[in-house]
Amino acid sequence: MYDKPFSRNSPGCIVLLVDRSDSMKGEWGDSGVSMADGAARAINEILLELCIKCTKEVGGVARDYFSLLILGYGIRPGSGGEGVESALGGALAGRNLVPIPDLYRNPIGVREEPSIDAVLPGARQPYWVQSAHGYRTPMCEAIATAGSHIFDWVGQHADSFPPIVINITDGMVTDSPYEGADLAEWAHRLTSIETTDGATLLFNIFLSQRPDRPLMFPVTADGLPTPGPELFRISSPLPQPMIDSARSGGQSIAPGARGLGFQANLGMLVRFLEIGTRVNDIRDR
Repeated sequence: MYDKPFSRNSPGCIVLLVDRSDSMKGEWGDSGVSMADGAARAINEILLELCIKCTKEVGGVARDYFSLLILGYGIRPGSGGEGVESALGGALAGRNLVPIPDLYRNPIGVREEPSIDAVLPGARQPYWVQSAHGYRTPMCEAIATAGSHIFDWVGQHADSFPPIVINITDGMVTDSPYEGADLAEWAHRLTSIETTDGATLLFNIFLSQRPDRPLMFPVTADGLPTPGPELFRISSPLPQPMIDSARSGGQSIAPGARGLGFQANLGMLVRFLEIGTRVNDIRDR
């Protein structure tokens, strides 16, 4: 299980859920940026990395190895209200599952990014997602919305590697229950969507303004403050191929680890996204 290679005949699906609640405006440790700004920058970094990995030659076009869904939940910048919507901007605004060739061709623009906290170096690079924050934390609605798109995608790609969902948040869920189901039930519904290679993976990373005790990929929820235990329960166990890949990159991961990051700083978020979206086995280049 979880060993299907990515190819144009069996592409993958990566979903990023980003909390855009009001608390994301808080400064992230000593980085000098807000959590909203840092999260957007980390997402743009990983999107660029995926575009590069899907490109056969320098200056070439990205091949269709993935579809991506980037959802923001909390403020909806274009509507003046809150809820869940695509976080992509520019020509991709309002689109949901986007094939990576479309992402590659349609960034919002290219800009000079400053260095942040010795974690993200300054560089001139494309961006697809912009920072936003406001209102509450409708996490259940975000997971439900992701699930509806994933269900449709799996119906067309039943033999692909299962979808990977990474939820980036700094707050307590504010809409549980949503449409009669609580957060655990929505997470269960999401991870019950399966391909022939396994169940949808749900990973969660909880950001903290004061990340004094960061923890990544725990094997137990013991000792975690709220909302750690609840996020631990809904986080998928890391599949063995992903554990092996992370260990080869120097990450220490114990057997039975869950896909959870807690009290995360910016460096942990970047590393978490790298491991959660690591795609070493791409075929038909």
